[in-house]
Amino acid sequence: MSNRLLENFAFEDSTEKEIKSIISSLQINKSSGPNSIPTHILHLLRDDICNPLNKIFNLSITTGCHPDILKISKTIPIYKKGSRLLVSNYRPISLLSNLNKILEKIVHSRVYKFLEDFQTIYSLQFGFRKKHSTNQALIDITETIRQALDDKKIACGIFVDLQKAFDTVNHDILIEKLEHYGIRGTANDWFSSYLKNRTQYVSILGYDSTTKPINHGVPQGSVLGPLLFLIYINDLHCAIKYSKVYHFADDTNLLNIGSSPRAMQKLINADLKILYNWLLANKISLNCDKTEIIFFHKPGEKVPVLKIKMNGHIIYPSKYIKYLGIYLDETLNGGYHCGILAKKLKRANGMLCKARHYINPDDLKSLYFAIFSSHLLYGCQIWAQKCNTFNQRVFKLQNRAMRIISFSDFRADSNPLYEKHKILKIEDQITLQNCLFVHDSTKNVNPMCFHKYFTKTSNIHSLCTRSSNLGCIFVTSCSTVRYGLNSITRKCITDWNNIAKTFKMDLLSISRASLKNKISLYFTQSYK
Repeated sequence: MSNRLLENFAFEDSTEKEIKSIISSLQINKSSGPNSIPTHILHLLRDDICNPLNKIFNLSITTGCHPDILKISKTIPIYKKGSRLLVSNYRPISLLSNLNKILEKIVHSRVYKFLEDFQTIYSLQFGFRKKHSTNQALIDITETIRQALDDKKIACGIFVDLQKAFDTVNHDILIEKLEHYGIRGTANDWFSSYLKNRTQYVSILGYDSTTKPINHGVPQGSVLGPLLFLIYINDLHCAIKYSKVYHFADDTNLLNIGSSPRAMQKLINADLKILYNWLLANKISLNCDKTEIIFFHKPGEKVPVLKIKMNGHIIYPSKYIKYLGIYLDETLNGGYHCGILAKKLKRANGMLCKARHYINPDDLKSLYFAIFSSHLLYGCQIWAQKCNTFNQRVFKLQNRAMRIISFSDFRADSNPLYEKHKILKIEDQITLQNCLFVHDSTKNVNPMCFHKYFTKTSNIHSLCTRSSNLGCIFVTSCSTVRYGLNSITRKCITDWNNIAKTFKMDLLSISRASLKNKISLYFTQSYK
């Protein structure tokens, strides 16, 4: 056990100023749960109510007792699709008291800071953490795969499907893990009190059911629930011996890299056996039928025929897999994802065509960002770093969208339209994101796994060269064009150095916001 696990967590008392700030952050349009004060009333009484709330919350923290009246949740089933007679076709929305949320935010801020200060949370856990995102998770895993392929190795990804992971958390095991990570004594008693004696009732069309106890799982709709789940699965990676583990909350995948397919088969099966035993010990269910495996390889290479088993079930390899909203295919060329994306963007263009006759230009532009740009930009660093036949279709659809919102002819030059609306082309948007990614990584703003992605030329040698003076990034060597020269890391370095030389300045000397504005302005002016 490392020294950081021997540290003891201690609650700090809340303050009236802190409670006042939390009340101000509560959204008025959000529904309040049972035993709540309407949020708009809380806002009006903020200055008067923060003192008694502060005393109640500090009493709860110091005594290690969470009020039972704040543990009651109201569950509203929201219909999704299919037969209305099947319970599985409804999504349960759980509402808790807004007073409870204030208390939970106070506790969350202290526990999260403690865990981050001592680097307790697994570094490749990207879910429910500040300055962590799905885009970063996608970048790190795809770059690891590209590096493996560039080194003439094979990469195998196993994407595990956990059944209702948040709802099956065992409270006794969770309390033991909190104890292990330093949340002991009164703080541990508070969490034990927080999890026990919880109840819920269902409300449909104004009719409420009787209350029933909740004996498992982290509380839905709570502030602390996601953090408690991260703690619950935090040690999973310690059990896995031969593969790299990635998490985004409960989205878990194992990445195994090797040179020999047969050796990989043995190691992957060993890790899957360990994984299954860990899930059993922690009372989390696994859906073997939805657990998928994919072998990443260079174009033209044969997929190795390996016998991979999970709890006696053979897992057959897939040609593509959906991970965090992006389709990853066997060769990482982005072809399948671009095909799916093109269909979405075509539908969005159809909606823009119909709506443009009924709304004003500003609302039409907002609609473009909502239904077109949001899909276009998500994960674009993953699938559009290099222009190819697949993403060319997507680029043309953006040109089409600009002509639609500008009421221009379908053959009109799109460049002036981008300049008019101050919108970046997707290619330039990727360059912007690449530069911001380098800026954040070099400034250690990005997660720890990215801190060693880039090295300034001035740190490699002491020569007073133009590149060193401009803060350029050292260009790393690679073996292949497809997975080396066209990797995200290499493209980021190229874009950063080119922009630095264009602006003739060290880009790290300015803030992130200033850098974003300068690059955006540079590109929009180039469209004239």
